[in-house]
Amino acid sequence: MTKDEIKKVKRSYSRCFIGGNDFIQHFYNLFLESHPKIKVLFENTDFKQQKLLLRQGIHCFIMYAEGVFAGDFCLDEITESHNRKNYNIPPEMYKFWKQSLLQALQQEDKQFDEELVTLWSEVIDKGITHISKGY
Repeated sequence: MTKDEIKKVKRSYSRCFIGGNDFIQHFYNLFLESHPKIKVLFENTDFKQQKLLLRQGIHCFIMYAEGVFAGDFCLDEITESHNRKNYNIPPEMYKFWKQSLLQALQQEDKQFDEELVTLWSEVIDKGITHISKGY
């Protein structure tokens, strides 16, 4: 991705936190309802901690798409924690994560448009591909 494209994604993500809405909670409201298995996966989750991890994780996806070394390292950590030996998150479940994230972005970023759908999809798909390879 180009620097300008990454900048657009970063600005979009920043706009989601303007205006007092809880973007991360909004995402989880959508995500937990996106598939019956997902609610079960989060039954014993400390959501205060989980919300911080997700916020960091989205930054990792952006850095990875940007080609920043920290993004590689961070996604490697997510890959390890989500593989079949740990949280055991099957790769086919990530489509619900992507769908929920795009929906939350569209609802929270007042400037969200088709270009941002494409850019965010590229960021998300690159990260999901990386994580899925380690399953």
